[in-house]
Amino acid sequence: MNDDYDDNGTELEIQKLIGELQNDAERLNITADKSDAPDDLKHMIAALADKIDGLASLVR
Repeated sequence: MNDDYDDNGTELEIQKLIGELQNDAERLNITADKSDAPDDLKHMIAALADKIDGLASLVR
């Protein structure tokens, strides 16, 4: 793990929150795909989910 984080659980908390963001974004993306939401909104949700996945990759 990265030594730039303090030892009081900050890194673990960041990883937990990013995991929760990934799960929420995935559920939102699935829900939007199943709905009659406009395509522009579906594309924005998918792009947001991709960015969250990219952030998660950088943190791990």
